[in-house]
Amino acid sequence: MTFSLPQAWVLLLPLGLFLWKFGRRPGPPMWLRAALLVLTVGALSGPELRRADAGSDVVVVVDRSASMPRDIDRTAQELVSHLESQRRPGDRVGVIVFGREPRVEQPLSSGGAFGGFTRPVDAESSDLSAALDAANALIPQERTGRVLVLSDGRATGTDARGSARRLAARGIAVDWRQLARPEPPLDVAVVSLDVPTAVSSREPFQFSASVYASSAVTGTVRLERNGRVLVKGPFDFQPGPNVLPLRDLIEEPGLARYQLTVEVPGDGVVENDKGLAVLRVEGPRRVLLVTNQPKGTLAKALEATGLVLEVRAPFRLTLDDLDGVGSVVLENVDANTLGEPGLNALAAYVEQAGGGLVMTGGRESFGEGGYRRSPVEPLLPVSLEMREEQRRASIAISILMDCSCSMGATVPDGRTKMEVAAEGVVAALTLLNPQDEASVHMVDTETHEIFPLRSVQAGLPYDKVAKGFSGGGGIYVGEALRTGRKQIFKSEKPTRHVLLFSDAADSEEPDDYRRTLSELQGEGVTVSVIGLGTPKDVDAALLKEVAQRGGGRIYFAEDAMSLPRIFSQETLAVARATFIDEPVSVEAAPDLPLLGKLPSEGLPQVGGYNLTYLRPRASVALRTLDTHAAPLLAMWPRGAGRTVAFTAEVDGPFTGELRQWGSLRATLEAMVRWTLAGSSPLGEAVVRSERRGHLLRVTLDLPPDEPLPATLPTLMLLSGDGTSAPTEHPMRWEEDDRLVAELPLEGSGTWHPVVRVGTRALRAPPVALPYAPEFEPGSPKEGLALLRAVAAVGGGVERLSMTGLFEEAPESEGHLALAPWLVALAVAVLLSEVAVRRFLSAPRQRVKARAVSEASVAGSVLAPSSPVPSTVTSVTSAPAAPEAGPRAPEGEAKPKEGGVDSALEAARARSRRRLDR
Repeated sequence: MTFSLPQAWVLLLPLGLFLWKFGRRPGPPMWLRAALLVLTVGALSGPELRRADAGSDVVVVVDRSASMPRDIDRTAQELVSHLESQRRPGDRVGVIVFGREPRVEQPLSSGGAFGGFTRPVDAESSDLSAALDAANALIPQERTGRVLVLSDGRATGTDARGSARRLAARGIAVDWRQLARPEPPLDVAVVSLDVPTAVSSREPFQFSASVYASSAVTGTVRLERNGRVLVKGPFDFQPGPNVLPLRDLIEEPGLARYQLTVEVPGDGVVENDKGLAVLRVEGPRRVLLVTNQPKGTLAKALEATGLVLEVRAPFRLTLDDLDGVGSVVLENVDANTLGEPGLNALAAYVEQAGGGLVMTGGRESFGEGGYRRSPVEPLLPVSLEMREEQRRASIAISILMDCSCSMGATVPDGRTKMEVAAEGVVAALTLLNPQDEASVHMVDTETHEIFPLRSVQAGLPYDKVAKGFSGGGGIYVGEALRTGRKQIFKSEKPTRHVLLFSDAADSEEPDDYRRTLSELQGEGVTVSVIGLGTPKDVDAALLKEVAQRGGGRIYFAEDAMSLPRIFSQETLAVARATFIDEPVSVEAAPDLPLLGKLPSEGLPQVGGYNLTYLRPRASVALRTLDTHAAPLLAMWPRGAGRTVAFTAEVDGPFTGELRQWGSLRATLEAMVRWTLAGSSPLGEAVVRSERRGHLLRVTLDLPPDEPLPATLPTLMLLSGDGTSAPTEHPMRWEEDDRLVAELPLEGSGTWHPVVRVGTRALRAPPVALPYAPEFEPGSPKEGLALLRAVAAVGGGVERLSMTGLFEEAPESEGHLALAPWLVALAVAVLLSEVAVRRFLSAPRQRVKARAVSEASVAGSVLAPSSPVPSTVTSVTSAPAAPEAGPRAPEGEAKPKEGGVDSALEAARARSRRRLDR
């Protein structure tokens, strides 16, 4: 027996003394009261009775990475079902799946059947160590059992034996069963493509490729640089490693991306037939201008400054495109043209890699350009928040949401597309004014009303929108538009708008959509469309036509995570005035000298600007002279980089007098150069990166004569395509002036290591992982050896059959709480004490009291009023004593003083005397 609060027994001493002094009663009630005290204190101490037959917990850990057999889900489900059929009372089965990260597919359960695999996993890695730690966490500390691993043994994370030791410390063994693809008869794999870390432009250099072949074969080799074929021809591969010597010369600075492909007939593993490498071609830091006007005012002004300028039309940004770039200038660029991963890459480039950013104004920039609720918004020195003064005339908006079955697919953060879209709708509704009206309906093959058209001031049920569902067929566009027409015609607002959200690959039954759109257009109602997908999807043309005929805008959300930002962008365009399209004068602000020697007098009028608000701690160089007093030119450091916001339009219909201003070029140059100065070098420190298989090693060599940094440097790892968030990793001292960080790469693609030393950033040469580590050349025997080593730590065995697993698993100790039983017994004792005192002890006390009374009366009758001589032998011979007062009734004794019973007896005596009178 154990106690959760054994200290409670200390209460016995003071409570016992209290009972003895104030609650003492003769006979059984005292014993019952003592028992009641012991039972109460015992219940407070939390007693538990341990049992050794509470069953076992078995956690099945299933590897679902890319290297596993294609039928792994079916095989694993059959094994789990067979294991569940052998559960005894108290036994439980749980399921964990893993790839790059573990996920609990089924919690520990003592009943029911496993329903199959539904949790998505990143199949490019298989972190067995993390999966075993997850199994350790799933089994409660008070229970025990076993862990069963179903895997091919190709683990890409840290050493799994450490996790097995943590399980073994609890008495939990790791069993295993290998499920692997059959070893192919032929495998030709590109092991590495070894290029220099960096070269100068127009510098000839040599590099090599290592290709492994399981047997002699002739194949075709193709080498490309940035999509351009450099080498293509046959090559005779010998068994084992083969080295291919290569050479090249690059004219322009930047990042060169090499791809080596080997094509061999009969290759059993085609996933590893490609090799990637990136090469940094060094040169002066350049400025990347992203603009729709390559020959416009801004491009000409920056070209005249002598800066190394690269001008490109808006495109899907990646960190690869930003290698060697000191500052990015976005001239009136819509956020959707950069892509959601591109916005993530731009944010990482500024905050982590120390890059610069300049954003200029216009109708497609800042809030109206879709940057609100984007990863770039926190970078800007101005806030894109919406305030009361930006209110337009009240509007009515009808939102139609696709809730077809395709909306039930999950996004990387585990939510469904429907949930992300609902978040966007809620974000859009919160931008409306109290006088506005809105309605929300979900549509698949029919309409499902969330709430009809109603005033915002009356309150909108945001919780109903957030609980959006999916599961119907494709969205019927015609039905949706008819619902929108019915709702919006209920309103008399001056601005009425319909917003349709639909899957660009699953928009069906347009029906009489043209007639509906014509009716809406005739009543001055506009229609915009948000399409989930790309402009190349099968139904994209239909959605474009709906937006065109409806007089609205069309958006394509290739990444579902961009939906909240796009919904906000469209609502801002309809409901709020975020762009001031009237000429306004400008004045110099106190922070203008930060940009250098710029004139503070004779400033021109601008034809329009994006209305924003200065953030705290940001610097303002120019501000407007209208009622808003808004920042026109603001800047601040952000992370390791710097950003500038110039909210006026540099070249467009709202440029105004700015185009003829003589100091325009100097101002633009000052803005860009200020951002270029953001990341200062760390003396002569050198940072290097090296990839060994799927492991990355980054070193930082500090100058020997300089003082050590006040804080330990850290490694920030950025994904080249922006699809994953930056991760931070500690560095450790390897030598007196060298720090190192080693970690496994999380997936294929390009990776950009950045060493952060305080607020400064040192960009290491990027590295590329050509394919998932799962497909590195190797034999199933290597995976078998790993599984055996992991199992040997805790005494695990190979499980070719699930029979007998529960019998061999250690039994958990069950805990039976005794406190409820003690409380029940205490209540019974309390009732018994009351019954004994009321019905047994009271009559005996009354009999005893009568006997005492009679004896007292008899004594008073026999006793003389004066001392009786000792010679008197007969009572009858003595004279009667005179009565001093009224006689007490016969049989009544004077009550004994003290106690409840004595008081009751005295009261009874007085009552009897009154009756006798």
